[in-house]
Amino acid sequence: MADAAIVNSELERFRTNSAGRVSPAWGTAHIRKALVELGDPQDRIAQAIHITGTNGKGSTGAFIRAMAEAAGLSVHVFTSPHLIRVNERIRVAGKLVEDEALADVLADIWRRTDGLTYFEALTAAAFCLFAHNPADIAIIEVGAGGATDATNVMNHPAATVVTPISRDHETMFGVSGVAAIARLKAGIFRDGVPAIIAPQPAIALGVLREEARTTAARVLEAGADWTTRWEGEAFVYQGLSLSVRAPWLGLRGKHQAQNAGAACATLEALGDRRITPAAMAAGLRETTWPARLQRLKPGPLAGDAAVWIDAAHNPGGAAMLAAAIRASGEEGERAAIVFACQAVKDVESLLAELMPVADELILCPLPDSGGQEGGPGAEPRHVAGIAATLGKQARIADNLEDAVRMAQGSGLERTYICGSVYLCGAALAANDEPVA
Repeated sequence: MADAAIVNSELERFRTNSAGRVSPAWGTAHIRKALVELGDPQDRIAQAIHITGTNGKGSTGAFIRAMAEAAGLSVHVFTSPHLIRVNERIRVAGKLVEDEALADVLADIWRRTDGLTYFEALTAAAFCLFAHNPADIAIIEVGAGGATDATNVMNHPAATVVTPISRDHETMFGVSGVAAIARLKAGIFRDGVPAIIAPQPAIALGVLREEARTTAARVLEAGADWTTRWEGEAFVYQGLSLSVRAPWLGLRGKHQAQNAGAACATLEALGDRRITPAAMAAGLRETTWPARLQRLKPGPLAGDAAVWIDAAHNPGGAAMLAAAIRASGEEGERAAIVFACQAVKDVESLLAELMPVADELILCPLPDSGGQEGGPGAEPRHVAGIAATLGKQARIADNLEDAVRMAQGSGLERTYICGSVYLCGAALAANDEPVA
C-alpha cells in the first residue's frame, strides 16, 4: 500500500471509532487523557504560539512563519483544514510531514489511546512530531472556537493570538452572537502569557479584555499597543519598541495589514533578538499562503484566464473578499463568482456580502474530498433560492469544472472561486497545483 493510502487508512480508523463525536463541541477531556498516555508532548514544544479567531488565523500564522524563517529560525506549523492532502496540516521544521512519519505516529497514537476523533488524532500527531523534532518556534492554529478546541491543552504557550472575530460555527458550539464567540475564543488565554488582540468589533473587544483580566493574560491590543498603516503599497508596523517597514506584503488585499500587524506584535512580544526588523520585513514581503486571494496558474482548470481562489467561508471573510473584488472593479474589471459552501454555513449572509460585486453568480455542488470536516455541501438549488430572495438570479453548474467554463464563457474579466476551503482545494487539484 502506498504511504499516502496508509495515512488515510490510519485516519479513517479514528473517524469511524469516534462514533460521530466532534472534538470542538466535545471539549478537551478525551485528548488530554490521550496526551498523558503519550507523555504530554504538547508541553515539550518550544515557543508555542496559539492562534484563534474567525478570519485570518492562517494568514497570521503564515506571516509569523515567514518572518521567523527569514531570520534563520526553524518553525513547526499545525493548521486546518487542508486543501488537497492532509499532510498540509503539519509542517515539521518548515516541511510538510512525510507520509511515512505521519502514518507511524498515527499508528502509535491508535495503539496507545482510545476514542479520539479525526481532528484530535491529527492534533496529537502534530504535538508528538513537534516534541520529537526540535524547532525554534511552533505555530498552533485552533481548529474552531478556543476553550473547547483540541489544541487548547498547552499549559504555558509563549503567546496567544486572537485574529478578527465574526459570526461562524454558532450551531457547532451552541452559542449565538459575537460576544459568546469571543468568550469561547478567549479560552486560550493563559496567566502571564502575552495575548495579542487584532482589530475587533467593539463587543468582541470588550469580552476579550474582560476575559484577559480574569485569566491575568498580558494584553497587547491593536490601536493601543501597536498600529499598522499603509504608505502607498508599503506596510508599516509600529509597536511599543519595534518598527518594521515592508515595501509590500506577500499576501494580497488591504485587509492583510491587520494579520501582518498581529504577526509582528506576536514576534515583538516573544522578544527573540534573532528576529530583526530587517528579517521581519523580508519575511512579510515573501509570505505565501494558498487560497487567500490566490491567482491560479495557467492550467487545466484556469486555462490562461484570470481565475482566483479565496477561502472566504463566513460573512467576515466574504466581506474582505468583496472589498478586494470591488477594488478590481474600480479598474473597470467585471467579476464572475463561482460559489459552493457547506450546508451548516450562513448562506444568506455570505451571499449578501458577495452579490453586490458579482456580475455573474454561478453555483455548483461542493466536491466531496477526503478528510472533509463540518458536514456536506449545501444543495445548489437551495442556494439559488436564497440568492433569488436577495435579488440575484444564479446559474447552476453540475460541477466545479463546468462552473468555471460557464464563468469564462460569460466574457467577464475575472473569475473568483469561493465559499469553502474545500472548493478551493478542489480547484487547486483540478488545475494541477500542489501545495508545497
